[in-house]
Parts: sequence; structure tokens; C-alpha cells
Amino acid sequence: MMEAKKTLFSTRDLVIIGLFSALAYVLMLLESPGYLGFLRIEFSDVPAILGGLGISPAAGVFIELIKNIIKAMSTKTVGAGELANFVVGSAYVLPLSIIYRKWKGKHRLLVGYVAGTVAMCISGMIVNYFITLPLYSSMFGGVDALVGYVGSMTPGFLPEINSLWKIIIIGITPFNVVKGIMMAIVSYYVFKLVKKPLQF
Repeated sequence: MMEAKKTLFSTRDLVIIGLFSALAYVLMLLESPGYLGFLRIEFSDVPAILGGLGISPAAGVFIELIKNIIKAMSTKTVGAGELANFVVGSAYVLPLSIIYRKWKGKHRLLVGYVAGTVAMCISGMIVNYFITLPLYSSMFGGVDALVGYVGSMTPGFLPEINSLWKIIIIGITPFNVVKGIMMAIVSYYVFKLVKKPLQF
């Protein structure tokens, strides 16, 4: 008698992933006014976090991927924003969901959120410096033009931003820390609400 092949996701999982991906895309459209001209707070990572915690780390990454593919179809930013969103979102979801599902410690969610925020900040530094900001610069007429634009948007309480590295250190990284904390607070309470109804 042949054993049934194991699949990555059950039919139920696929339905939830599809629904969460659609919700994530909608939430991606509901964003805050831009900080430094292009950084925006939105809660599209919350459905991916729920999928990662409730189904599997892979489910969380799939939700991040699907929402960004849909968004990239109508983007005007040559996919740069969607690429960054996918990388930093996945970097947040993966360690968080792996720690939650593999470790049985009392404070596994807290540890997961901290690890996810740190991973998001590190991956954000790398992808923004080597990929995303150079892609954005092509839209602004070069790196100097992009730096000048972001520098002109610098709030008075921050040091002047006059290089790509300063965009990352002064602008993007602190923003990602704040975003990571906000994602943790929102997803924690939403997860508590949906855990039993969705049998997570």
C-alpha cells in the first residue's frame, strides 16, 4: 500500500493563505503619509505574521510574496518598493514564526518579535543599500538626486542626510524599529482573537 504524499499546505491552509494574501494587499494600500518622502507605515505584514504563527513559516513568506506580486503589477517604482517590502517582511516573519512554532518557552512570542525586528533591520540595511535605493535612484536621475531629495525631507530634529548610508542609518533603520514594534503590538492582539476560531 502506497503512502500518501505529504504536501506543503493542506487545502484549508491554501484557502487561509489566499484570504490572508488578499487582505494583506488591501492593507498595503492603506498606508500612512510618507516619512522622508517614501517610507510609510502600513499593516500588510500582519496577515503574513498570522499565517506564519498559525500555519507555518513558509505560509507567512508565501503571503508576503503574493501581496507584493499583486502590488508590483500596478507599481510606478520599478518594483523597488515591493522588493524591499518582501525582503524585510519575510525577514520579520521567518524568525518570529520559527521561534514560536519550534520553541516552547514561556516568552517565545516576545523573543520572536525581538528577533524578527532585528532581522528586519539588518536585511533592510542590506537590501536598501545594494538594491532598493540604487533602483530608486534611477527614477530620480542618479544617486545624488535621490540623496538630495531625501535630504530635503529630513525633519529638523535629525542630522542632515547627505549620503545613501545616512538614508539607511538615520532614516530607514529607526523607521523599521518603530514598524517592528507596531507590527508586534497589532499582530499579538489580532492573533489572540483569531487563534481559536481559525484553529491555529
